[in-house]
Amino acid sequence: MTLTQYRPVREAEMPEAVEIFLASVADMYRRHNITQPAPPRPLVEKFYDHIRRTGIFHVAEVDGKITAICHAIVRDHLWFLSGFWALPRLQGQGIGRTLLERVWDEGSRAGAKIFFTWSSVDVRAMATYMKFGMLPGYQILNFVGAFQSSSEALRGYETQPLDIETAMNIDEQVRGTRRECDHQFSIAEFKAEGRQLVREERAVGYYYFSNGTIGSAAWLKEEDAEALLESACREVSKQAEQIRLMIPGVNHSAIRFALRAGLKLVSYSHLLTTEPFGQMEKYLPSGPSLF
Repeated sequence: MTLTQYRPVREAEMPEAVEIFLASVADMYRRHNITQPAPPRPLVEKFYDHIRRTGIFHVAEVDGKITAICHAIVRDHLWFLSGFWALPRLQGQGIGRTLLERVWDEGSRAGAKIFFTWSSVDVRAMATYMKFGMLPGYQILNFVGAFQSSSEALRGYETQPLDIETAMNIDEQVRGTRRECDHQFSIAEFKAEGRQLVREERAVGYYYFSNGTIGSAAWLKEEDAEALLESACREVSKQAEQIRLMIPGVNHSAIRFALRAGLKLVSYSHLLTTEPFGQMEKYLPSGPSLF
């Protein structure tokens, strides 16, 4: 008889959880003919530890061996599913659904009202999410390329080192949550560089960048979008020939900017949510771990 147990992950089991993620991602890439490399293990380990400490991280254990993982972060009223993976041989057997229910219910008890996720192109996963009530909101478009600068975009603006309190205040308006622990993680542990854009002595937005990727980023008014993205791309171009922007499909200002700047659309994912939230037309996510 097969014995399946569901429980929170233990700190000592994190390397095993990372291994399940990497094996599952490799299988998904193979099934969908995706050629991009999997995220590097040290990066996954860093994000997974942050999620374990500040979010919900559960596992399914079959006959004493971890076979599936599910984790989410709750920031105020927002629950974000940041990972849901099972070993390929056990997919489609209902183990994952029960695990997801447990993580969902814990988020609800923690005060979450809106539930959303960054879904890959895997239709089996998308179908599961939709059955939970997370329905398509928009695409998340992945733009990559060499940046073509606009010399006029930053006239009247100043770029400064990021003040986390400023970022939190902007996030409260744009994201709907201040998420202090994620900002602290980005600076102190992930070692991303942060900047804020100032106009007439007032911060109008912020952005992070690391290893050629910009995000998260947010701005308060659409009129400041081009200047903020120009500043971010100029900074990233100093450290990488190819830059990356991940843009919510509702953020038309950023999409138009990316196309003008010579970036190419190379792939897309899906944002699924129980209901709209925030002002995503003024936001760029950091990626599928923390959004």
